[in-house]
Amino acid sequence: MKPILVVYGTTEGHTRKIGEFLTERLRAAGKEVDLIDSATPQAKEVPLVYAGAFILGSVHFDRHQSALVHFVKENLGWLNAIPTAFFSVNLNMTHRDPEARAEAQKCLDGFLEETGLKPYMARLVAGALKYTQYDYFKRALLRYLVRPGGVEASATPDVEYTDWEEVGRFVDEYLEATQSPGR
Repeated sequence: MKPILVVYGTTEGHTRKIGEFLTERLRAAGKEVDLIDSATPQAKEVPLVYAGAFILGSVHFDRHQSALVHFVKENLGWLNAIPTAFFSVNLNMTHRDPEARAEAQKCLDGFLEETGLKPYMARLVAGALKYTQYDYFKRALLRYLVRPGGVEASATPDVEYTDWEEVGRFVDEYLEATQSPGR
């Protein structure tokens, strides 16, 4: 059985946590999984042996990580030839405002356009605010930016908005869809 690749780009580490969650969920379903950070040397030597792939990237200032963009562009041929799922982790998904969510969708669509990736499935997922990792100015900016969306701009250390049940359902949908006859 060929393994499934989970490759991610992260800034503060939350997207790695989502990747670890996906990896455990896939392993619990009996799959062999390789988890790779797109910013490491390991990402440059990925074997072309995968049955499927999950690509995860977080959005910061309307852009996904450059290492992830580079990884996808360099491996586009085989990624588009297997069932690939894409997760765009975006704080705009914490907003109730449809315009903010539309901006998140624009970031996802922009990544796909920039890289040429044609995923079998794609999802937007809310990320986290890692206040303990921000300097004063970034904390102040993020508190200002999240307040209009109705999100509690907390002074507590870190706030996670990821709906883990939703992420798990997405993995289950992927497994069901890719194991059906004709796939």
